[in-house]
This record gives sequence, structure tokens and C-alpha cells, in this order.
Amino acid sequence: MKIRFKLLLLLLAVSIIPLVIVQAGVLESLRSLSGEIGEEVRKELVNKSSVELKRLVEDHARVLSKQRRIVELNLQQLSAELSTWIEEGDQFLLPEIFIGVEELTREDNSKRLQQKYKLQNSGMHGKGSIDFNSVSYSAGYQGKTDRLLPQESVNIISPLFKSIEKKNPDLTLWIKAIFISGESLAYPARSKKMAMHQTVPVINGNLSPIWSLPQKDPITGKTVLTASLGIMVRGKAVGAASIDIPLDTILHGYNHLGAFSDNIDSLLVRREGNTESSGIEVIAEQISSAGQNHMMHMWEPSTKQTLLSSTDTVLFSNFKNFLVDGKSGVMSMPYKGRDSIWAFSAPDKRGISLVLILPHDDVVEPAEKTKSFVNFTIGEQYKNTTYVLVAVVLLVSALAFLFSRRFTKNILTLAKGVKRIASGDFSAHVELTSSDEVGELAKDFNKMVPALQEHIEIKSALDVAMEVQTNLLPQTSPNIPTYEIFGESRYCDELGGDYFDYIMPHTAGESIRFAVGDVSGHGVPAAMLMGSIRGYVRARTLSGGTLGEVLTDVNKLVAEDTYKTGQFMTMIMVELDPDKNELRWVRAGHEPALIFDPGKDDFIKLEGQGIALGAVEEATYMENYCADLKEGQILILGTDGIWEASNEKGDFFGKQRLLEVIDSEKNSPAEVLVNSIFEAVHTFTGRDKQEDDLTVVVVKKINK
Repeated sequence: MKIRFKLLLLLLAVSIIPLVIVQAGVLESLRSLSGEIGEEVRKELVNKSSVELKRLVEDHARVLSKQRRIVELNLQQLSAELSTWIEEGDQFLLPEIFIGVEELTREDNSKRLQQKYKLQNSGMHGKGSIDFNSVSYSAGYQGKTDRLLPQESVNIISPLFKSIEKKNPDLTLWIKAIFISGESLAYPARSKKMAMHQTVPVINGNLSPIWSLPQKDPITGKTVLTASLGIMVRGKAVGAASIDIPLDTILHGYNHLGAFSDNIDSLLVRREGNTESSGIEVIAEQISSAGQNHMMHMWEPSTKQTLLSSTDTVLFSNFKNFLVDGKSGVMSMPYKGRDSIWAFSAPDKRGISLVLILPHDDVVEPAEKTKSFVNFTIGEQYKNTTYVLVAVVLLVSALAFLFSRRFTKNILTLAKGVKRIASGDFSAHVELTSSDEVGELAKDFNKMVPALQEHIEIKSALDVAMEVQTNLLPQTSPNIPTYEIFGESRYCDELGGDYFDYIMPHTAGESIRFAVGDVSGHGVPAAMLMGSIRGYVRARTLSGGTLGEVLTDVNKLVAEDTYKTGQFMTMIMVELDPDKNELRWVRAGHEPALIFDPGKDDFIKLEGQGIALGAVEEATYMENYCADLKEGQILILGTDGIWEASNEKGDFFGKQRLLEVIDSEKNSPAEVLVNSIFEAVHTFTGRDKQEDDLTVVVVKKINK
């Protein structure tokens, strides 16, 4: 990437990134604030709605109790007067409190039908008529002569029905009385064409009113509750009086629920039993339907058994316990897959409770609208910020391209000089008059070129020297019957001071000599001394003589070369007579060679006296002797780079680990054994580059 583009990116980063970070922080804070406000408003709305619903359902329960008491008092009065009427017959006199109810005209009667039953023209479209001025009488079974009611005085009892209905018109849909004789009375009066459902199938002597479950009125289609009470004459039940009350009237006040939601579920429920395992049966449900101007709410009785339930069984169990204990309350739990508020009244004497269920989503709709508004405002802010960022990017880009040429001119000059160096032209020179950092870089560049040329020349020389030194080491291993021989040196630098050599016999039957040495230090000086000593050893060997004589003469030559430098070389030379399996060796300050005996699973050290080559000019070296090298035994010669290799903790590889590797690979070929030693050292140190030169020579006596 060119500098002008880097400069552009730098300017953009400096100018835009802080703005982006600040803006992102502000937007994130606003979103977080929006979420917190929305959550707090949600909680507040849910809590407030819970309190209001609980208050509302408890108010309904109190009103219901009051209305229930009014209906029961009316029913008791009706039952008492009917009992007296039957006992006294034509002598019955209605109390004055019930007398004087005015007659309705035909027009007023039609208005009452419209108001009370939503019917017109005093009838049901040809199916019959309804009259608020009289009580209808039915004789019951045809041909029966023993009537119970004084039929001639039905008009006398009529004001009783009118007065009860007039005092509480909303609580009296129908007023009826049936008797064991089969006779019946009904108010308002209905023609015989209009059937009436049987609200009190059994006449009994209950002295307290009995309330039915919700059911449909076949004439008006309204859902009603029927309260009934026995009619007693001389201590015997002769009939039952009943009042049909519209359920919508009893559970009034639902206009207030519209302030919460049009999706409130209003239920009348009843316990199936008083245990935790008992179910909660829905006996009536308020159904919502769209009217002309608002939602209409009508109560409908359950046509089949429906049990109330929730997916949260623990909370629903608590809800049932509240009802079992006769308590009202409010709680939150799922209903029909939605989180909802449940408000419920205490059960009445029949175990019936009013339950209002309001979905959370409807309650928190204002909170969601508030959150949406805040998010919209945040989105507008983000949009405006984006416009500003785009303008900044365009401005910065224009400035970068205008000024980048001035800044990059000198750098382009330097780049041309570098390309000339890369192509091998070391005469490259740059001329810059700039006094800034680029000018300083140009001066350093001009100084670098000669130094770089010199280093390249040195590197080329080192490559040649490395190739020469590599050729000084044996390229192949000797091929001697009944022996496996392999040796290798691995240097830590391009040049090294380790040395090994095979000095082969000139004629058959002569011994082969193995030399392993280690020059002090590394690099070029060590490599030069190693090459000199190799030449001395090979040249002196041509003149004949024992190992001790050879190294004594070589030491004098080395000492003359190193007396001013302080360098020296440790060496061990081993002579092997293949026919006799005899070993002779001389140590010149080097670590002893090792012979591994697999039969004894032990090692033999080839020790002996001797000082390093070049340390003392007058030093002499004595030859050591080993009588026999048996089949399977292994001779190992190495340099101290093996056992002195260290890991990151400072621990040395040591000779014990070396012996363990040799023992584990004793049955492997000589080359495999050498490579295993190198691999073990590399694994132990854990370094990619070794710290010292490594040399190993293995001579293995194999079976014939």
C-alpha cells in the first residue's frame, strides 16, 4: 500500500474513529436508557393494572353480593305472599305497599319491551306477545280438577309481581312460580305460543334461596341466573318461586375494562372440589363482539365442560389454593400462551368466582410506543451522524490526496535507490535536501550501501568456506566387513569447529583410524584451525607410526599456530584392527569414547591421559589398548555439544540421557542410532537453533 493511502487512512483514523467511538457510546447509552425506561414503564403499568384489576374485581364481588341480597329479599317476599294467597284464597288482601302500580299503555308497553328485552311491538314477530300489565296463568295438565291456586283471584296477586319488577327492573328478567298441581304463573305475561324453559325442575322445601348455574333464556337469548325459593303452605312445599336475573346486569361495570384493553377475558369459574388436585371449571365467559360504535360484551354459558389452566403449573396451583381458601387476589402467569394478569374474587357460597385475565402486551402497549419513539429518535440521530461522517471522510480524503504528493516525493526517491540496490547496483546514491526524518534516512541509506556490499561479500566468502569445510568431512562411511560405521557433524553456525575423520588403510589388513575433535570457540577461527589440524593429522599419518607418535608430532605443529591465540583442540583417535577386533586409542583432552555391551547392558569408557592439542608444545601422548571388540558391541565417539546441550531451565542433556538413547536404539543400524541421538538432543533443548556444534561417530560390530 502506498504512503498516500496510508496517510489517508491515518487522517481518517485520527478524525473519524474518535467521533465514531463517541457517537457509538452515545447511541448505546441512549438505547440502554430506552430499554431501561421501557422496562420501568412496563413494570409500573403492570403493577398499576394489577392493583386496578384487583380493586375492580373486588368491587364487582361486593356489588354482586348486594344485588344477590336484593334478589333474595324480593324472592322471599314473593314466596311469602304467594303462600298467604294460597292459604286465604278469595279472602286474600294484598298489602297496600304493592297496590297502586299504574297500568302501561300499549305504547309504553312497547317501550318497555325495547328497553328490557330488545323486542318491539309487544311480541316476538308473530311468535307470541308479552304484556307488562298482567301475570300469565297456565293450568298445567289438562283435565285436572284439584287446582291449587285460586284462579279467580289471579288479578289480585298481579300487582305483587309488577311491584317487584318495577323496584328492580334490571335484576328481574322473568318472575315465575310453579306448583305441584302443574299450575304456573309468569310475569310479564306471555302468550301460550312462547315457550318457557324449566328453571326449577324439582320443587323442594328449601327455606333459603337456591341459585342455578348460568343458562340461556330461550326467549331473549340472554344468559341468566335463576334464584328460586320454595313456597310453603302449612309446612308443606307446594311450589317454588323464581326470578331470572340477566348475568350482564349482575356483573355490570365492564365499561371500565375498556380502559385496559378490549382483549380482557372475563370468566365465571367454579371449583370442582376443595383439594389441590381439583380442577377449575369455566361455567360462563364474556364474549366480545363489535357493535356499531364500540365493543359489545355478552355473557355466554359454557356448552361443554371447560377447565381453566395455565402452562405455569406452580403458579396455577397457588391460584387454586387461593380459591380453596376463599380469598381474592391478583397474580401474573401465562394464559393461552401469553403472559397475563389474573385478578379474581373470593368464591361465593356456591364456590363461584369472577376471574379477569388481562394480557401483559395490552397493558404495556404505551411503554412499547414510548420505546419505539425513543428508538426512532435514536435512528434519526444516527442518520444525521452518518451524514457528518460521510462529509468528514470526503474532506479528509481530499486533503490527503492534495498533500500526500508533497510528503511522498522524497520517499519515492529513496524507493528508487532501494530498487537499484535490490538489482545489484551498489553504486546507488540518493540526493535529498530535506532536513526532516526522511533526510536523515537518506544519509543513513548512503552510509548503508558500502557496508551492505561488504557484508554480502563476507557472506559469499562464508558460503564458499562452508562448502570447503563440508568437503573436508567424510562424505561416505567406510565399508568394512562385520562392521557398521556412520558419523555426522551438525554445526550451529555456517562454520564450525567440530571435526571427525576416517583414516583408511593403504593396504589390506591394515587398521582403520577414527578421529573426533572439538576446537575451542566457533565460527571462522575454529573452522580454520579445524582444517589445519585435519591436514596435519592426515599428512603425519602417511609417515607411519603409532597413534601416540602421530598426535605428539601434530601437537607441536598446532602449538606453533595457536600460542598467540590461545586456541586449542581436544581430540580422541581410535584405531581398529578389523581382523583381530583390537582397539587402540589416544585421548588429547577429549571426553572418553564409549563401548556399549548389549550382553551386559553396560558401558565401557575408553579413558587415558592426554592434554588438548596446542595447549603445551612439549606434550607427549600415550597409546591405550583394548584386546577385543565383541559382536554386538557399539563404539561411540562424540563431542561435548551432545551432553552439554541445555534446555530453557538450564538443565544439561548429560551423559545419562545419551546412554539411555544408545540403550534404546542398540538394535538399530548405526545411521539410525546417530540420528536418534541428534533428535533426542533437539527435543530436550526445545530450540529451533542449536547452541553448539554436535558430532557423533558410531562403530557397531555386527554378527557374521
